[in-house]
Amino acid sequence: MKPTERKNMMTFEEINNWVASAKKGEKMVYYKGFYAEDSKNKYEFRKFSLDLLDFEKKTRSFILYQNKIEAGDQNKKPVYEYYIEKN
Repeated sequence: MKPTERKNMMTFEEINNWVASAKKGEKMVYYKGFYAEDSKNKYEFRKFSLDLLDFEKKTRSFILYQNKIEAGDQNKKPVYEYYIEKN
């Protein structure tokens, strides 16, 4: 993946390090954008999603959720912040 494609997304390694050091209740944004659309034709994004979900199933130490911060319309994609929160 080109560095410019990751501008709004943390790496899996960064998330792994954060999970290891975060305290219960801490949260952070790991991606900002419209992930469903942004990942549609990008294998690296889809692999990241699968790796993150597998990691969550194995550790059960965090939850994932999203928050819409900008509505979209016919000319503009919506924008979400995708959060990870330590359990």
